[in-house]
Order: sequence, then structure tokens, then C-alpha cells
Amino acid sequence: MKQRKFNLLYLLLMAVFVLSSCSKSSQKSAKFIPDNAVVISIDVKQMLEKGKIADNAEAKKKLLESIEQGAKNQETKDLFKKIVDDPTKGGVDLSEPLFLFATADSKDMGIVGSILDKGDFTEVLNTVGKEAGSVAVKEKDGFQYWESDGTVIVFDDATFFASESKKLDDAIAKFKNDDTKGTMAESDDFGKLADNKGFIKALIPMAIAEGQIGDAKSMLPEGAELKDLSIILDLSTSKGEAKLAFECIAKSDAWKKYIKESSEISGKIDGDYLKFLPKGAIMMYANFNGKKLFEMLDKKGLFKKAGMEGQVDIAKKIIETIDGDFALGVGEIKGSMPQVAAYLKTKDQAITDLVKEQGLKPGDQGVDFGYKDGATYIAVGTDAFKEASAKFDKSVVSGRRFYMFCDVELIAGLAGMINGQAAEGAKSASEVIKTAELYDTSDTEGELILKFKDADKDPIEFFIDMALKNM
Repeated sequence: MKQRKFNLLYLLLMAVFVLSSCSKSSQKSAKFIPDNAVVISIDVKQMLEKGKIADNAEAKKKLLESIEQGAKNQETKDLFKKIVDDPTKGGVDLSEPLFLFATADSKDMGIVGSILDKGDFTEVLNTVGKEAGSVAVKEKDGFQYWESDGTVIVFDDATFFASESKKLDDAIAKFKNDDTKGTMAESDDFGKLADNKGFIKALIPMAIAEGQIGDAKSMLPEGAELKDLSIILDLSTSKGEAKLAFECIAKSDAWKKYIKESSEISGKIDGDYLKFLPKGAIMMYANFNGKKLFEMLDKKGLFKKAGMEGQVDIAKKIIETIDGDFALGVGEIKGSMPQVAAYLKTKDQAITDLVKEQGLKPGDQGVDFGYKDGATYIAVGTDAFKEASAKFDKSVVSGRRFYMFCDVELIAGLAGMINGQAAEGAKSASEVIKTAELYDTSDTEGELILKFKDADKDPIEFFIDMALKNM
């Protein structure tokens, strides 16, 4: 346990104090990573710069205090103080990304990083090992290694590989083997991951879910296999904002065909109902082609699976009347209910007629609904088709197929009406985050944008400050 704690302390120290030149190629690390693994790439240098760590005297002070309190050997204390004075003495080059990876069965998992100075890295491992009462660095087949309590670290002049899933000989074999077949060195997706600019990035080959989806596999598009689909996530920040970009990468004709068909179901937003939606807690906007949607659901056999064989004609009538924009707005809470309004462009009033057939009438229990000007609508606590005084600019939905906006503080109020625990989490988030937006940027890409209350500070600075307060 002590050994693991001190390894974490070492990595934290290096993350705080190593500042050096721009990132180099990630390809030398790629051969250590199997092509069916989930990969997380961490750009520590970017985190340091955005978090303004180099100028954070409080961070240095607290870390030095942690070293003084946590280390029992004077040799350890002296080494880490030396690293604080001269970051290059740590031996790890964090100007290059760190890669964390794991396969679905956890039989191949580890961390790959770059060596700045092998001698300094050796000294750190030996010192940490002595602190924890474990062995020193040894050599085998021309490679240095450190092994303790199921953890093995192998390194040469350029790279280190750390793992709890690999035996020593298997870890050394990764260095010796120049055959990149079956590794991320052969993956175009990994190359795309490396090209992205965020400080934390992830590559998720969906083959990792192969043994976990069970009966849901029958829901996959015809001819499509999970091994031909990947997702890339890219987290970046700027003052007052964090952005998570995501991309779905299809590598087979079956998946590409499915994406094309899906894009035909969800058309580009017109935005005609936007003026009726107030800037409240939640706004959601999309566009649907009901005819295409029914065809896809019917082709998938979903009505049969849902036990609706005798209701297919009714479902067809209801779904195929949908003919464009869907808009939902949840505004302020007035009394015990929030203001809610929703609009759906339809060809006729089939949906309204079906609701009335169930015995409901407009105005019952304060709920207004009906069909007007080519739209099926519902309104609670507000008037339908009333232009909002504080409304969204049409540019937020222009050219998109989907858009969602959340005011986190107002959502915290809504959560309090539903669940106390949810309200507590939402309230904590609302103290830091102002708004959230989710939208598509292409048929296969999208973004989640979080805007923070402190518009002058990078979110990384905030989280570092919060971590220091908890130290």
C-alpha cells in the first residue's frame, strides 16, 4: 500500500513541476498498445500550462509538506526536494503524452510514457523502492526493470511501460517485438486520436462491448459488427469553458449505410418554434422525418418485439404524421409546477385526436394541448404560441439536427422537486457550472459545452485549487 501511494505521489510531483518543449510523436508508444484496447491519452504539459502550476506557490508548498510527512527516509525527502528544484531530475518526459490502456478482459493493461533521463528515472525507482521496502532496479536482456507487489515497470532509454497485468518476460517482449500487427501502431483511429488537441483524449473501440451486449446484438444494423465502429473523445478547455468533442468512426459499408439512413430520419432544424421557448431550465430541439422513422422501426421488427403487432397501423398513422421540427422548453418553476411547452410539426391532428380518444380534454389539470398552424402542441403553466420575452437566437440551432441547452441552476430547482439526492448533486454542480449545451456538428460528430460561472479562469485552474483545498 505504501509503495502504491508513493508512486502516485511521484507522478503527481512530476505532473506539477515538469515543464518542457512541445509534444513529439506518439507512434513509439503505439506498439505497446493492443488495437482492441480502450486508450486514454493525457497531455500533462497542456494541463500544467492551463492550470498555471509553475507559478502556484501554494501547490509547491503543500506538495513539499506531503513529502515531509509521508516519507520516512531522508534520502527520499532529499530526492523529491531536488526534483522540485530541478524538474529534469525526475526522469520522465511529460512533454509527451501518457497513455493508459486496457482491454475488455483486463488481460492487457498498463501505462506507457517517455523517458527524459534513464539514470534519473532509475534513481527515483530505487529511492521509492527503498522507501516501500521493495527491490531495486535490475536488468534483463538489456532492459531495466523494477518489480514489486504485482507491478512491473520496464524501461529503456526512450520509453517506460508499467503494468499490473503483465509478467516481466511479457513486458520485456513488448520492447523487443518490432512487429506492429495487432497494435495501435497500425490503427488509423489512434493516429486521429494523436492529432486531436485536447488535454485528455480517449479512443474506444466498440469491439470492447462485444461480450457485454447480449441480446441487444440483434439490434445492430444488418451486416454491421462492433469491431468496425470506434468512438473518439477529446476534452479541451479555455477560460470559463470546457468542451468535450466526440466522433463516431465507421469502418464498414454497413455502418456507413446506417449512419446515412439515420441522418435521413433526423433532418436539419428549421427553428420556427424557437421564438416560443423561453431561456429556462431546459431547451431541446430536433427534427424528424416520421415516414423514415417508421420504416426503420418496422424494418427492425421493434413493434413485434414490443408486443405491438396488432397496433402497427395505429403506430404508423401516428409516427408518419411527424414532419419536421420538435421543440421542448422547460422554463421557470411557478408554484409547484415548472412551465413546460412542446411543439411538434405534424401533417395533421392525428396525435391530438388519439389523446382525446383516451378521454383527455384540453385544459384538464392545467394541461393545454391541440393542433394549430401545422403543429401538435402541449403547454403547462404557460400559453402556447406565446413569443418569449427572453428567447434563444436562431443561430444556436442553425444547420443542426439536434440541440439541447440546460441552465444548471434552474435544473437544480427542478431536481429538488423529484429527488433530494439528485437535488444535492445538481446544486453542487450549479455552484460551479452555469450552462451546458449538447449538439451535433456533423453526421458523426458532436460537442458538449460546459460554461463555468468564473469566466476568467480556466476550469483546470479551478479543479487544481479545489484539490489543494482538500490536501
